Amino acid sequence: MHIALLYVDAGKGHITPARALSDAFQRLGHTTVVENLFATVGAPMINWISKYNWRLQLHFPKMETKVNAKSDTVANAKLVRYITTHSHAVKDFQDWYEQVKPDLIVVPHFLAASIIQPLVDLLQLQVPVFEYAADVVFTPNLGINKHLDRLYICTEIGRELAIRAGQPEHTIRICPFPLKTELMQSKPLSKQDARKKLGLKDLFTVLLNLGGEGIGTADFLEEVARRNLNWQVITVGELSGSTKLHYKAFKENHPDFPLHTPGFVKNIQDYICACDVQAGKAGANALMESLFLQRPFLISSLLYAAWPTTIFFNRRNVGWVENDVTRQVDILQAYSEDPIQQEAMLQAFAKLPLVFDSDAFARQILDDAAEVRKTKFGIASV
Repeated sequence: MHIALLYVDAGKGHITPARALSDAFQRLGHTTVVENLFATVGAPMINWISKYNWRLQLHFPKMETKVNAKSDTVANAKLVRYITTHSHAVKDFQDWYEQVKPDLIVVPHFLAASIIQPLVDLLQLQVPVFEYAADVVFTPNLGINKHLDRLYICTEIGRELAIRAGQPEHTIRICPFPLKTELMQSKPLSKQDARKKLGLKDLFTVLLNLGGEGIGTADFLEEVARRNLNWQVITVGELSGSTKLHYKAFKENHPDFPLHTPGFVKNIQDYICACDVQAGKAGANALMESLFLQRPFLISSLLYAAWPTTIFFNRRNVGWVENDVTRQVDILQAYSEDPIQQEAMLQAFAKLPLVFDSDAFARQILDDAAEVRKTKFGIASV
């Protein structure tokens, strides 16, 4: 089977699962193409606006939650579908389809429902369209479409909310989380072995996650330093220009603070294994990778599409949501000093009803694709 995976270039949250699934499909003997969704509809300007608008919003997370909450409406979803099907996107997408000739389209972004599925229906193309809800706990209104062949989501709360938003229950599937290939193929280290490998001290360790864009401040670091806590902090990834300035000032003011900034790393699993807890923006990939390696996550900046994470944490007790820096450090300080709370966290992870397996997800998609191609289009399995 030849499978097209279409991502949206706004952060790493959508291209990462696209690549993970592409690798999995190829391991199973299929061919893939990973393509920018906006390139398939001839919309480079929309792609640019989407990318840099997202980066702007990450600098102002409170604004992001308000703006996206107000814009995520059924009316806007209908508007996007109308514009898509009454523009040059129709011809551009048809040209792309004729060139690529995919047997299946998988989109790890909610625009599967508002752009790709309407185009496939209008052009009467005999190809299933599957959407993967990359935010894992939520699908916005733009991602709800009764004509989608499948909507995949990793969590029960995500499924519940999608049904409430109007997605037909028979189209929704709970799915494994698509782990990156390097996590799929690596053996997790013990906390002590990971610290030894990375040259870290054997201290309570916080892994700060600023997302793929590296946007953040040094406020958390300042609060930890102010309390003189015997911790070490790691921030991985490339930092944005403004974040570099914040970190430079912090290091100048606290030259002895054990802060590690290794930059972009290919062995993120070792850093997760080395930490006691992750903290930062609620990026779905970082959150799920942390849960896979059984490290709790403190979400310090709850973006709009991640708001149900609060419900998920309340149900499963594997993390916290707190926007106030002082209370964030309160939470982690209490956790670091309480072995009973740490043991309860381990027990909660043992009961977590999640599956982390790109290959299993790929097989699930292939089975569903064969069913849809046969029942909807009368096409035998490829």
